[in-house]
Amino acid sequence: MPITRTPIVSLEEDEGVSRIVISNGVNSCLNNDGLRDLLIALTEAISAGDSPILLTSDSKRAFCMGYTSDCRRISDKMHLREAYSLGTTIARTMATSKQAIISAIDGYALGLGLEIALCSDLVIASERAKFGMPEVAFGIPSLTGIIPEVPEMFSGMAYSLIKKGKVFGVHEAKEAGIVKEIVSSDNFQRHALGHARDIESRLFRIIKNGNQSSHNRYILDDLFFKIYDPSCLTMMQLERFRNSI
Repeated sequence: MPITRTPIVSLEEDEGVSRIVISNGVNSCLNNDGLRDLLIALTEAISAGDSPILLTSDSKRAFCMGYTSDCRRISDKMHLREAYSLGTTIARTMATSKQAIISAIDGYALGLGLEIALCSDLVIASERAKFGMPEVAFGIPSLTGIIPEVPEMFSGMAYSLIKKGKVFGVHEAKEAGIVKEIVSSDNFQRHALGHARDIESRLFRIIKNGNQSSHNRYILDDLFFKIYDPSCLTMMQLERFRNSI
């Protein structure tokens, strides 16, 4: 009898909004199974119609604090390449969808969580939201390939904040152009759904059809896999960092 598991990411329909929810503990970290679940949920939401898509989490601590794996797997090039393949496919799926995709950040969006937000069309955040790419200091690559495109997509301030690997607040993120709207953390999910319902879907289709995606990201990131040393991937230290903040 096959063993089944509870999906880490689920898709819900909520009064005209396709709501994709990350449900993986307090830190909402994503492993390869979670990336597959996210890709399936996105594909189903996109194929269902023109409803805006809201990405969120059921954790009160974090939208997503990044990628996770055990130390043995993270040191395996094939395992990390699989994560990268899933991540870049998710990024392409989000970029080419006709629907507006909104990330609703209440809490931490770090590493892969920040990358998912950057791939979205719009980021809504609470006043307690925090962002950053601490993976830079722990040897984890960009799994969506979006980071090399940040200077083209946002202000120079955004790239400067991200490449330092430090955690920064929502007001810095808004000044850098990453966050479009700051709302109260009280009833945050209700506010986020309200914003998603108010989206003018036709306008987003025009904007997205006019955007041309760069392929430089894949060249830059592929180089990482050719030269990286698995001993520099310190997942245990990264997990300790996440639990300390």
